[in-house]
Amino acid sequence: MAIHVSCCVHGRPPFSDNFDTLKVKPFFSAIKTLLGELRQVLPMRIDVSKTINTTTTAKILDAFVDSVFEYVDQPLLPSQGNFAPVDELGESVVITNIEGNIPDNFPEGVYIRNGPNPLFGGLKSTQSVFGRSRHIWIEGEGMLHALYLSKDSDCKWTLRYNNRHVETETFKLERQRNKPSFLPAIQGDSLAVLSAYLLNNSSNPVV
Repeated sequence: MAIHVSCCVHGRPPFSDNFDTLKVKPFFSAIKTLLGELRQVLPMRIDVSKTINTTTTAKILDAFVDSVFEYVDQPLLPSQGNFAPVDELGESVVITNIEGNIPDNFPEGVYIRNGPNPLFGGLKSTQSVFGRSRHIWIEGEGMLHALYLSKDSDCKWTLRYNNRHVETETFKLERQRNKPSFLPAIQGDSLAVLSAYLLNNSSNPVV
């Protein structure tokens, strides 16, 4: 940070010819030290000011979204039952209820499926003065589902299941806020989709 000083001197200097430079040196040394400290402190204050302004803007946008947009659970079609959102387990569980038979020559290993899995219940639509927008499967948070297949020496199968959210930056943000933080912005009424897109990018820097 540069500090510019301008002055105008008329006539002779405002100090006498017998000016004692030894007495003034400590003064200028103190000024130099103070300026050095200011260079360190002022950028910090500017950064804090920017952070406060950013936080205030985010709170205002959040309040606007909360007052204008309403989240509504989307009903699942009968064919979508297997893809309904589930809670994260944390530890694998043994599957005991199996319909049908696993072929003896089926390879052991892990079957992994990835897909959408919102944090807060079902898939969310929104309705507002701008119209409606709907969630589609490529939006929102994702989850990995793992099915472990192993066979013992007696050729008896053991199946275990586990899952885990993909911890993207948007996932971390929603978990921190503990509420849906992104409006569906692909399918729906044109004005609702446009406003959702703009608000998502304005209030959430990670989008």
